[in-house]
Order: sequence, then C-alpha cells, then structure tokens
Amino acid sequence: MHRPILPICLATGSLLLSGCEPLTANELEHEAGAIHSTAAEGALLADGVARQRTSSPFVRAHATELAAAADTSARKLHDASVPAALRGQVRRAIDLSTKTSSALGALELSPSDPRGAAAVEARLKRLAARADRLESRL
Repeated sequence: MHRPILPICLATGSLLLSGCEPLTANELEHEAGAIHSTAAEGALLADGVARQRTSSPFVRAHATELAAAADTSARKLHDASVPAALRGQVRRAIDLSTKTSSALGALELSPSDPRGAAAVEARLKRLAARADRLESRL
C-alpha cells in the first residue's frame, strides 16, 4: 500500500527541482539592495546605541529583525540556481549578508554598549557601502 506513494513523491520532487529558474541579474540586484538597506539601517541603530539614545529592548528586537532579514537574503541566494556568470557576485552577496547578520548579532547581544556599538556601526557602514557597490555593478 505504501509502494505507490514513493514513485509519486519522486516524480513530484523531480518536477520541483527541474522547475527552478536560474537567478537573474535583476534578482541579484534586488537582493544586494536589500542587504545594503539592512546594513545601513543597522548602522543607524548602532549609532543610536553609541550615542546612548536608544533603549536596550528596542535595539535587541530591531537588531534581531534586521539579522533575520540578512539571513533570509543569504539563504535565498545560497539556495538559488546560479548561472556561471553570476557566481562570483552571488558569493560576495552571501558574504555581505552573512557578515551583516553577524554584526547585527553583536549589537543584539550588547544593546547598551556604546563603544561596541560604535565599532558595529563602522562595520555596518562598510558593509552597506560594499553592498551598494555590488548593487550598482549589476
């Protein structure tokens, strides 16, 4: 009774895998823009901490949301079917989103450390600039 289910599952899986469209330059540009935006917003959040103008609960919650957005971009790009011409740019975008998530994680863990936040702010500004350059090249 279980035997007919296996071929159906295999056929369905094959159809799903074969239906995956390759990532386009426009889609990659959109993801690079999202990474840029996430890093820039994170830098603003870190600036608020560095200037002691933001509450710890807000920083923790917002840094968590931003890190999740960066992780989503990384997963989306990692799981995409990538044409050879875009592989290098996709690797850079994944690296940028992963580093953005990591920096935001540091902010999340220390939401009331002005000195640490200043370092995170500088790091996120650099990442945002790199993502902006990647976006503009696509």
